[in-house]
Amino acid sequence: MKLLDEWEKGYQNWVEETRQQVEVAAQSLDRGEGIDGEVVVERLREKLHQARKNQ
Repeated sequence: MKLLDEWEKGYQNWVEETRQQVEVAAQSLDRGEGIDGEVVVERLREKLHQARKNQ
């Protein structure tokens, strides 16, 4: 039971942290501070390309 209680506590902490991060992100978007999805995808592609190049 102790292991399950510890897992549940960790899970609840994760849920709360995630909720807070989503709230911060939503507020940022409301202020117009978001990044266009295509820009994000291009940045991820570039990081992947660099990672492959560095291997």
